[in-house]
Amino acid sequence: MGRFFKFIAVIFLGLLVLFLGIFKLLFKLLRMVVDFGRNIYGSVKNSNGFADAYKNFSSNEYSKSRLSIPEEVIALMAKVAKSDGQVSKVEVEFMSDTIKSMLGGMKQARVPTVLIESTKRKLFNLANKAKDDQQSVQYYCQSLSKTNDQVRAGVFFQLITFAALDGLSENTRTLLDEIGQTLKFDEAQITNMVNQVLGGGKAGAYPFDKDPYQELGCSESDEFIVIKKAYRKLVKLHHPDYMHGQGMDDEEIRKGTEKMQEINAAFEEIKRRKDV
Repeated sequence: MGRFFKFIAVIFLGLLVLFLGIFKLLFKLLRMVVDFGRNIYGSVKNSNGFADAYKNFSSNEYSKSRLSIPEEVIALMAKVAKSDGQVSKVEVEFMSDTIKSMLGGMKQARVPTVLIESTKRKLFNLANKAKDDQQSVQYYCQSLSKTNDQVRAGVFFQLITFAALDGLSENTRTLLDEIGQTLKFDEAQITNMVNQVLGGGKAGAYPFDKDPYQELGCSESDEFIVIKKAYRKLVKLHHPDYMHGQGMDDEEIRKGTEKMQEINAAFEEIKRRKDV
């Protein structure tokens, strides 16, 4: 009798696995059909004729990305990191910490471990892929561009801060402008947000009653590499994603964001004084 029940159990589990496999395949096919239809619709709607529509369709330009907001943020960070020609060690560490903070938030929300591990693999793979792929900024902003002003501004501030870790090269600033425009900010808003993060960086812009070295916990006699290391550490500690991953509430994160702007302003003032 025991063998019979074991046999039935094995058959049942086999059928269950088969059913789940078929269901997963059907779901994947359905998603492909929906995506296919969306691409056709977008290609025709945004074209001036058959040839133009076929070109759009072939490029898959109007296919839904199916990326979540965290995925888009990581992909954009990867592109910002590579925009000056190479990805530095500190940028890799910062992206890694950002991903870990996102996963920490998922863990605190009691998301199943298997889903967290899946998300972890996806985010790290995306970070490696996005820095060198040919996908446009528009592709990686499809979900973000549909969010409210507060979310879009928060993400853009985050990207500016990340870009400032190694200084804003001309190519990086150009990419930030493109991202900002895609996130529906005009030129004046983009410039204002960059200046908020960097603190202006001009003579007279930094408050005369503040000591930028003290703000970073450094001394004027310290070598710049020491100051830079202290700056990066403080940016990480006050970064919204890191704070969120540490379980801090919205008010603490808001204060942390304001503090990060003060840290950036101090660092820019030190760079101005040291002419670096």
